[in-house]
Amino acid sequence: MKFRRHYICPFCFSRNSLYDVEFRCASDPKRCPPEPDQAWSDFRGIPAQMKRRIVQISRPTNIFKRVISLLKMPKEAICSNCNEKTSERVCPDCHSELPYTTGDFKDLIFSVIGAKEAGKSHYISVLLHKIMNEIGAGYDCNLQPLNDGTMKRYRSDFHNPIFRKKEIIQATRSARTDFSVRIPLIYTLSFMGRGLFGKIKVRHAVTIVFFDTAGEDLDDENTMATENRYICNSSGIIFLLDPLQLPDVRANLAGTPLPNENTEAEDLLARTANLIRKTNNLKADQRIGIPVAVAFSKIDALDSMLDPSTCLNYPSRHTNLFDIGDFEDVNSEMESLLKEWSGDYLVQQLKHNFKEHAFFGLTSLGCNPHGSQKISKLRPRRVEDPFLWLLWKHKLVKDNRKSLLEWLKGTIQFLNTLWRKR
Repeated sequence: MKFRRHYICPFCFSRNSLYDVEFRCASDPKRCPPEPDQAWSDFRGIPAQMKRRIVQISRPTNIFKRVISLLKMPKEAICSNCNEKTSERVCPDCHSELPYTTGDFKDLIFSVIGAKEAGKSHYISVLLHKIMNEIGAGYDCNLQPLNDGTMKRYRSDFHNPIFRKKEIIQATRSARTDFSVRIPLIYTLSFMGRGLFGKIKVRHAVTIVFFDTAGEDLDDENTMATENRYICNSSGIIFLLDPLQLPDVRANLAGTPLPNENTEAEDLLARTANLIRKTNNLKADQRIGIPVAVAFSKIDALDSMLDPSTCLNYPSRHTNLFDIGDFEDVNSEMESLLKEWSGDYLVQQLKHNFKEHAFFGLTSLGCNPHGSQKISKLRPRRVEDPFLWLLWKHKLVKDNRKSLLEWLKGTIQFLNTLWRKR
């Protein structure tokens, strides 16, 4: 077990030591009168609102307790006004309620970025549905929303339009005009396994934070720096690249309904890399350690341009292990297609800016509803590949390569067989 000494607020992205946390009084307002909460209101850009009062805790004076405070986040506090106990922890900077898993599990922030109309909202919707209903069984894991805000937003903004109304999701609103867009989807992803004596238990658990960003909020570095700071604290980036924006692809699909031309992928990638470098004080000769999954969305629209035998036409082979062979086939093919359709520049950008990157091809809807609000038939393909790659990079899922121990066992068995045949 690795000890964590800091946490990052998933709302304002301030970095604090575990003991630097505040609480919100849980008493009835009639018993403990609310107070103006300037920090909470300022973060949301609204006039000061009356909220249940903030409860602060003092640093321990006992040496032993001071050492413990460096490794463990306080779970509760007592309000000095009403003397009632509270366990509602809040960020000391923005006063947003922290997930109850903060300080207990590893936090993973996954950023889904891409130009306008790249399909980010559709991707998140179908991916979450896929994790809950298919990947969970294959990998013996469970994705659980951490708060009511995540449950309600997922249902209203992502699940209901696609899986109930069979309609496309409307364009994500800009975070500059709608604060709710800044609120992430927060989940716990837990994996089951067997303990030392064969007892089934939770083997790993992580907190995963998903962000969906309006494409226009990525068109300016200053806007990204204020509205999309989560990108700089990401554990992984899924960069959706709309192939229907590439000039060579558009020329080959003349007569097919196409979206309007938007931000160039190279510009968006350069802007993202520049922001991360500036925020994290990285020099030009230092590559960024955040793994980047570059995924061609809407790959179904390119069926006429692809070899019928391509691996992109087949379901993912990552059923219960991360399949290295399948990953390498897709990665190699997508990199070749990118170079063929767009040249080498984007590939070179990735190599020079990021330590780890990989290429994927997927379709969230499996149909081209451009110009229509309705989804004729939902046929997602390979939406899970980039997500599973990121989990694999964080050592949360295993691959199908034999471990050294398994290789040694196999070798010993082979040698024993040869010895008996003598």
